[in-house]
Amino acid sequence: MNSTAKGNKLEDAFYEYLLDQQRRGEFLYDAHHPDRCRIHRKKAYYCRDRGGEVEFDVVIEIYRQGSDSPHSVVIFECKNYGSAVPEDKVRVFSHQLRTLPYSAKGVIVVSSRLQSGGVSVARANNIGIAKYDEHGLEVVADRKGSFLEKGYVQSQIFQGEDTVKSLKFSAFYDGHFFGAIRALLISLDPEISSENGETTSGGSTSVPYLRADYIKATAQKILERINYKIGPVDLQRICSLLSIDLQFTKQVVLDADRTPILGTAYLERNLIQINTHANPLRERFTIAHEIGHFRLKHKRYLRSDNIIETDLLTGSEPGFGFNYERLEHQANLFASYLILPDEAFRVATDVARGRLNIKNRGHGHIFVDDQPWNRADYLELLENLSEHFKASHQVIEIKLKTMGLLNDQRTRGESFHVGQSLGELLSLK
Repeated sequence: MNSTAKGNKLEDAFYEYLLDQQRRGEFLYDAHHPDRCRIHRKKAYYCRDRGGEVEFDVVIEIYRQGSDSPHSVVIFECKNYGSAVPEDKVRVFSHQLRTLPYSAKGVIVVSSRLQSGGVSVARANNIGIAKYDEHGLEVVADRKGSFLEKGYVQSQIFQGEDTVKSLKFSAFYDGHFFGAIRALLISLDPEISSENGETTSGGSTSVPYLRADYIKATAQKILERINYKIGPVDLQRICSLLSIDLQFTKQVVLDADRTPILGTAYLERNLIQINTHANPLRERFTIAHEIGHFRLKHKRYLRSDNIIETDLLTGSEPGFGFNYERLEHQANLFASYLILPDEAFRVATDVARGRLNIKNRGHGHIFVDDQPWNRADYLELLENLSEHFKASHQVIEIKLKTMGLLNDQRTRGESFHVGQSLGELLSLK
């Protein structure tokens, strides 16, 4: 794809995103009737320096009633680069804005990130910075703002050491971070902000804590509805029962940061899309995870959610840095209860123990140490249960420990600690 086509792709996607926000009624200021708010693609304005017109990628114009000239203009310049956008592109955009015959607010929209020099130029010239990823997750933003904390949104705009899931829209302007276009636009127009009594950087809504027994009961109710007894849980049947459209693609889908997306839950459309997986056990956990978002009522926070590998690294609930990670932990915990139901798991474990002649000799229900015969029996037990439930060895091992069925005395590093991340549950056998 040449540079022009690549740039047009970002412009087209961002333009459609704005139109979609307008259709939802969440994009435009309440103080203005939608008929007086116009969104343009490839809009040209007269430039004094050039003595002619300059074309801009995407423009929002807001008109007062009875006026033929816009009283508020926001100009978006889209830069679709595979690497960081250089500062000279920001300088050119800044100069173009200054030569317009009236004041306009500028926002540079990138698919990656700006070079540090570009960030400095944008800040010095009061230009907003926005990142748009058509494959990113989309949050629900109400009048109080987003449930996303400043730090999470900041990680989208400015490169950090940790891999963070990409948002569909994130922005920075005048020292504030925004996870929704509506909040950014209000910040760009102080007059509108004061008319509506809205702030530009209010605190985020906190995601409530959910008890593990509540999440377990939620999964159990679904299993009862499909009359589950033994064996692998039929996840496709569950999706059908819950009126969730489950679709599979053979595509490798990457977000703007080139991170593979394993699957996406479109919560408003009751759709789960699963992308290509090298490991069918991981695919099953991905499906169960996305079902969790639906059943735990995460629709109040998310319009769409992507699952990437780092989501599976969300461990215990205390100490989370971000609200979003709490949602991921809840979905992971739900998935573990759904694919390994407690009662069926205990019965299958007892059957496997009997088949392998594993007995309680005073060291616990299941005992393993570094002795070769103990390790061999234990690994065969894991294989039996893995085949029975179509879950990985690590999933089985963590389940055994959390249910108090395993006394693991190995010292050679083969064991998995109960507190380890759920990402390890999805590892290959």
